[in-house]
Amino acid sequence: MADTALKTHALTKKYGNFLALNSVTLTLKQGDIYGLVGRNGAGKTTLFKCIMGLAKATDGIITINGEKSNLNAARRQMGFMINPSFFPYLNPRENLEYLCGVKKIERKKDEINRLLKMVELHEVKRPFKTFSLGMKQRLGIAGALLGSPSIVVLDEPINGLDPQGIIDMREVIKTAHTQTNATFIISSHILSELDLIATQFGFIDHGVLLQEISHEELHRHTKRSLIIEVDDMQKATKLLHDMGMNCAAIKGERVVLETHLDKSNLIARTLVESGLELYDLHRQETTLEEYFIQLVEGGSNG
Repeated sequence: MADTALKTHALTKKYGNFLALNSVTLTLKQGDIYGLVGRNGAGKTTLFKCIMGLAKATDGIITINGEKSNLNAARRQMGFMINPSFFPYLNPRENLEYLCGVKKIERKKDEINRLLKMVELHEVKRPFKTFSLGMKQRLGIAGALLGSPSIVVLDEPINGLDPQGIIDMREVIKTAHTQTNATFIISSHILSELDLIATQFGFIDHGVLLQEISHEELHRHTKRSLIIEVDDMQKATKLLHDMGMNCAAIKGERVVLETHLDKSNLIARTLVESGLELYDLHRQETTLEEYFIQLVEGGSNG
């Protein structure tokens, strides 16, 4: 498909008897920020290494920008950051100059200036060994973006960062995506943080891709709702309808509302004054983390 940047089909990786990836089929659409979510050891880094050619898959197919036979050539259109490593005694500019030479990038001065400004390291003259973790990660992103790749792979870019570092990294990624129009795939075990930037999600656990879901679909699963339990459901639903409130669902003796959550006092008063027995009325919200845990537990049990 023309709008597919990266696809894996039944990708499997074994280390001896250990199944690190179990038939992973994943699709990245062009221009997406794809959040790969999984606990530590779930298979995220192994998947990235197979995609980048740093590890050889045991089985399965990888397709990059429509190419699946000559992957080495296709991978030249990709940039990646997995455990960013640079020369400790060189400053950001010198390290990127070296990488430009390795990647045979011309007009490297313009390229380096652009990227250092993007990751907010253009004024830093200190050697890499003096950097904070956040600075190291940002330089890693600059290195991944050298050569204007169409697909950018970032492995745990916020792992270990303090709150301010996480905020800075989020803004760098958003800026990079806006300015480059590249497709990003970013791994993390922190779903709530990826939720602020990702357009698509894949949930992985024990080497199995449990689900792919869009940002909009994910939030439909995690909506807040008002749970109402009364003795006469038919009368309650009519009263709510007359108040302009449509029920999202009726489950046994419980009504679920997904709108007008701020009018719980009015709803309670109206139901009671109409002669209904109000057994329960409370707000309910499935958080992103709870959704992920339920998905993982379901996958483990299934």
